[in-house]
Amino acid sequence: MLYAVRSGHLPDVNARSEAWSGMADPEARFIAVYEKVFPDFYAYSRRRAGPDVTDDVVADTFLTAWRRIGDLPEGPEALLWLYQVAYRSIGHQWRGVSRRKKLEAKLNSLGRAVAPPTEDFVVQTDEARQILQAASRLKPADYEVLRLASWEQLSHAEISQVLGISTDAVTQRLYRARKTITKEINRIQSPSPAAPKGGVS
Repeated sequence: MLYAVRSGHLPDVNARSEAWSGMADPEARFIAVYEKVFPDFYAYSRRRAGPDVTDDVVADTFLTAWRRIGDLPEGPEALLWLYQVAYRSIGHQWRGVSRRKKLEAKLNSLGRAVAPPTEDFVVQTDEARQILQAASRLKPADYEVLRLASWEQLSHAEISQVLGISTDAVTQRLYRARKTITKEINRIQSPSPAAPKGGVS
């Protein structure tokens, strides 16, 4: 799909939405949106899904955009719409997370190194690792809101649109996520209590 877009050869779509009928040159519109948002969207997909499946997520999302070109919004709203489609696609990609964790445990037992979390490919500093360690304690829904706010710099209203939740829910999840992370970082950075000397009297 990525090759098809870049080469100008888009897949033929037989079942088009009614909005297509009144649209001038939908292919040109699609390519214009693709060229405008691709760098930001690819970076989001890589951070969110990981390097191994980034191209699959991007291709699936833009294929959906092509098939539903009549639903694709204009301007900045287009990127939010793509985030929303990708969020669902990534969710499908990770439905087998329990099997993945079992595989990681098996590899660990064999003495092999397991790939770090997705965000570890982006940042490697000690501080960042502490934040990621703390973030791993978050509920998935809270973590998703935090990602969109921190990595993608989306507003509460934009996050609400991407996830299909109210802005109040976004505010609550962000507050809960930041509170949890602060608590966990303080715990990580606190020195462990010294072991008693001399044993038990």
